[in-house]
Amino acid sequence: MKTTCLFRVLFASVLLISMTPSLMAQYFGQNKPNYENFDFEVLQSPNYELYHYLENKEYARQFLAQTEEWHAQHQAILGDTLANRNPFILYANHADFQQTDAISGNIGVGVGGVTEALKNRVIMPIAMSNQQTHHVLGHELVHVFQFDMILRGDSTSMRNLSNLPLWLIEGMAEYLSIGSVDAHTAMWMRDAVLHDDFPTLTQLNNPKYFPYRYGQMFWVFLTGLKGDGIIAPFFEATAKYGFETACRQLLGMGSDNLSDLWKRSVERYYQDMIGGRTEQFVGREIINADNGGRLNIAPEISPNGRYVIFLSERDVFSIDLFLADANTGKIIRKVSSSRRSGQIDDLSYVESSGTWSPNSQEFVHVGVSKGNNVLLVSSVTGGKPKMYRLEGVPAFSNPTWSPDG
Repeated sequence: MKTTCLFRVLFASVLLISMTPSLMAQYFGQNKPNYENFDFEVLQSPNYELYHYLENKEYARQFLAQTEEWHAQHQAILGDTLANRNPFILYANHADFQQTDAISGNIGVGVGGVTEALKNRVIMPIAMSNQQTHHVLGHELVHVFQFDMILRGDSTSMRNLSNLPLWLIEGMAEYLSIGSVDAHTAMWMRDAVLHDDFPTLTQLNNPKYFPYRYGQMFWVFLTGLKGDGIIAPFFEATAKYGFETACRQLLGMGSDNLSDLWKRSVERYYQDMIGGRTEQFVGREIINADNGGRLNIAPEISPNGRYVIFLSERDVFSIDLFLADANTGKIIRKVSSSRRSGQIDDLSYVESSGTWSPNSQEFVHVGVSKGNNVLLVSSVTGGKPKMYRLEGVPAFSNPTWSPDG
């Protein structure tokens, strides 16, 4: 948040949404656009070497200071010491990040950062909020420690990474960057328990169960049993011997027993929280898997109440913007597509859904074009979206149309 990780070579953090395989397919076989040349300079701290091109030098220094703060927190729990300064490449915004040549393959709008295994370097953009940036930074630095512990560890090497389930890796990064109390993860857990769909540990290997949220809850559960001191030895033992052996050696039980305990404990906790309530939707369902896709998000109803516009992977290979009748749910047309074509490289659909004009005739949303964010204005009557660049503003989100139009 992307599976959501580019496994074996690098780990990717995906924010806000889970990228299903069909969403990842939109980038297959496409060339990465490169529109700008970035003049990087280097800042050094005791443990990191920051490559950046920011005009705001003070921000770069503060970012590097945050990096060292996260480093100290993770080191206190994991006990690992980096042998050399770790490289860190920072981009000013996500559109710039999507042009990086530091890694191969295209980067979707849902990828918040990447940690590369072989060179153990972090590549990430500054996010739209300080909180998002702080979280992704902490998350990716956990991966730095994970790679270092395995690649420079006693009796471990690159091949040992295959012993580590994705949910164990990403869940650990989430736990150490967010903690044990997280409203977002709690929402996922309540929903799973409410629908009698809470997984066993074996089922977590199914991409249906988002590894970030369920993996975080696994580490909340395990550290609740054994304390944070279990994190490093359990991670290393799993890498060396596999999950089953790690459970027997460090927990005195098999993975099936641990799974039963985890499932019963989490289900009981959230069942008590739900208190016998059932899901009660307010209103009438108009968009579902039958007329939309498996993922239908960010609906916006027009001011006159006639239309609803929403994002969906209805066409399988991309996230697109669709216009529908707000009363019947009938799809009127596709308004815009994130599949790269013409002047638009992507839709910036994670940060904001867009906004209607007061007369309900036009809809504005954010796209990515030639390395910058742009405003795309679409008409309900059809035609290509009109594109507007904001000179001197390479990145923005959450447009709002003024009441007077």
